[in-house]
Amino acid sequence: MDSRHSTHGITRRNTEPNINTYLFGAENATRVEQLAQIDREIMRSEDGIVKLVLQRAFLKRRRNSLFPAVNLPNELLALIFEFACLPICTEFDDEYGDGISYSPGEEALGLSIGMGAVTPVFLGSICSRWRHVVQGASQLWSNLVVHVNNRYAEDQAFLLQSWLTRSAARPLSIRVIEDDSGGQDSGEDWGIDVTPRCIIDILVAHSHQWHIIDFFLPSSWSHALSRVKHNLPVLTKATLRLAENSPSMARINAFALAPQLREVRLVGYSTSNVVLPYAQLHSLHEEYFAIQGCLDALHLCDDLRVCQFEQVYRGSQPVFARPVRHDMLESLELLIDDSRELDALFGAMTLPNLTELVLSLSDEGFLLDPLIPLIQRSKCRLQTVHLVGFTPPEHKLLNFLREVPMLRVLMLINPVAQLGSKLTQRLLKLLDLETTQQAAGDQGALRHEENVQKAGLVPLLERLEYQGAIEFTSHQFAEFLAGRWRTGKAPADQVPDPPHPSSTPRISLPPASSIPWSFVTGSPPGSPHHFASESRPQTPISSTRVQLRSVTFTTPKKIKFDSEDAKVVLSMMQEGLHLELLADPNAD
Repeated sequence: MDSRHSTHGITRRNTEPNINTYLFGAENATRVEQLAQIDREIMRSEDGIVKLVLQRAFLKRRRNSLFPAVNLPNELLALIFEFACLPICTEFDDEYGDGISYSPGEEALGLSIGMGAVTPVFLGSICSRWRHVVQGASQLWSNLVVHVNNRYAEDQAFLLQSWLTRSAARPLSIRVIEDDSGGQDSGEDWGIDVTPRCIIDILVAHSHQWHIIDFFLPSSWSHALSRVKHNLPVLTKATLRLAENSPSMARINAFALAPQLREVRLVGYSTSNVVLPYAQLHSLHEEYFAIQGCLDALHLCDDLRVCQFEQVYRGSQPVFARPVRHDMLESLELLIDDSRELDALFGAMTLPNLTELVLSLSDEGFLLDPLIPLIQRSKCRLQTVHLVGFTPPEHKLLNFLREVPMLRVLMLINPVAQLGSKLTQRLLKLLDLETTQQAAGDQGALRHEENVQKAGLVPLLERLEYQGAIEFTSHQFAEFLAGRWRTGKAPADQVPDPPHPSSTPRISLPPASSIPWSFVTGSPPGSPHHFASESRPQTPISSTRVQLRSVTFTTPKKIKFDSEDAKVVLSMMQEGLHLELLADPNAD
């Protein structure tokens, strides 16, 4: 066969094709005719490419359809989508959410579920089958965060209506955030409320499904919210915020009739300008409060169990502080910046059922001065105390600890270690129960409060966390840990038979390789001390017998043990003691 004929019309690699292959009779054609013919050939080639791409896509879909993962039942696929629509963190529990940056698929026209969660709108855009599954899975549409924006409010409203319709009759968790990225550009028009009403109109139509809400409240929404007053059958938790970029509603009474409402958070509002079913509330969190408002809230909320107040208004001391006795309150959290406010507040309170107290003070005052009279007057059994502020003087701290014999969790956090007092060896000795508890007899006697008071300082302490300066050596600290740990163990003749694994859970003992060695001085991994505790037989420790089980100390200089103390500490850690020793990054 003639090679010249066998290769005719076939383009070799790295060589340009012969133009005559595509142009027929072009020798006598004009320039314009040649251009037109070339353009036609280009279009024909592009059409061929498109056909090949479509054919390739068809074959890929056909191949993918043969894999089991693509043929999952719709119910299982919907369950997978539920995990895809779970945010990394619950945004309703975070701060207001300014400056949130979403990844692709996590936001559609200002509508989202939260950080790290793709929207069902995005899932439905993948393919027709996914769209069918998503539209039929109402659980994917029951959580929603709306960033209200004037620029595309109408488009948001259209998508919002579709979103809520697909939620069927499920209870809704909705957060509405004031997004000013497309709103007013000048502060001169701040007095004019231009917040779009189409968003709230659609939300109000579904108020019978509101379960958890977090709304900012511009004045323009007042009329729409008036329609929900008798239509909140499943609302259990509400956060109400002042609007930041427009005038807010001065008085709110839309939520006065919510039979299931139990938790309320007020940001910028107070109990005096928000009408709520206070008598049925179990939890109240109020930001920017006045001292009198705090006392009024306790008077109003007869069934309150958890109460949190932060950022007190300065100069708001009550003229006549009406005393309040609250028999139901179990947890009280106060974050204020002036210790002078505490005397007026605590002096009017009597809280006999208080078990948890969180107190944060940012000025140079000490936290315990007004606190001890409250405990003595209330005769409460505090079990958890979290104090943030300057470390109190040792004698005041000792007096406080004597008043709380039932304490199980103690957290003393001093953000500025250079200021305030120090934790001393004397305090560690008084906290060491190895000698004082011998007079209390059997460990089981500690169940009675009168015996607990005789057993030394906080004999039931299970968790101790401290940040600040110290005035003791690492050896003294190791002795303290060993004393509290040995005291918490049951005597050898009282250790019960090991329970059946299916009946009682046991503390899992970490392997020696998982124990941090950064707190040991002179015992690197691989040395004899490194494996000294591995050959020792481990005795299961019942969680009801161990007392001090978790210790965290953050000091200006990290505590480090010598090799002998390290062996003792490591042995306790293998038995279940959780120990963290950290260096304060803010210390000089």
